[in-house]
Amino acid sequence: MIDALLRRPSGAGEFFADAVRLLCVFSLAAAVLWYGPVDVALFLLVLMGILISRCLDISRVFDGIYGLTLLAAAWSSVLNLYARVSWWDLPVHFAATGVIAAMTYLLLARLGAVPAPAPSPVPGRSLALRIAVPVLVLALGLAVSVLWELGEWWGNAFVDGSINVGYQDTMGDLAAGGLGALLAGLALGKASRPPHRRQEAGAEETFSRR
Repeated sequence: MIDALLRRPSGAGEFFADAVRLLCVFSLAAAVLWYGPVDVALFLLVLMGILISRCLDISRVFDGIYGLTLLAAAWSSVLNLYARVSWWDLPVHFAATGVIAAMTYLLLARLGAVPAPAPSPVPGRSLALRIAVPVLVLALGLAVSVLWELGEWWGNAFVDGSINVGYQDTMGDLAAGGLGALLAGLALGKASRPPHRRQEAGAEETFSRR
């Protein structure tokens, strides 16, 4: 993983993803100069997440989209968009939870904890993976959503009372995050189709490379 982290970018996809990482570094510097320690910690968390993704053998386009989504979610918090735009948190929860759940699954697959989303020569195994992958990604997404809501509760209780919490907000965020994770899991599960099935369906490998 260290070698993958330190390698030079090659190809448009890798340059795009690394440009997003550089943007995150600039965001962290801006937080250090003009914002508070909570915002600095937030961008450090985002930076850690997008550095981990560089170590994985995945589509660099997805890598870049993942990083941009996390940055958008972080800046939305820093600029208080969640309070200014009442509906903004739902699409952010939908998109961010989806990409985080998919990336978490790919990391666990890299560590051997879950099956890799790739075609299998064993009869019936690819079909089983196409079912199991979305279910596991959904479970990961719901877990991420719960942790996110716990973070919002902690922030409201101990950092800033203006952070929006409440039953309706929490349920809406969990539903949006779960839906995003389910769609991400379905897209990731397409990588488990046998090659001829993927060609017939015209499916593209969005999240992982063969």
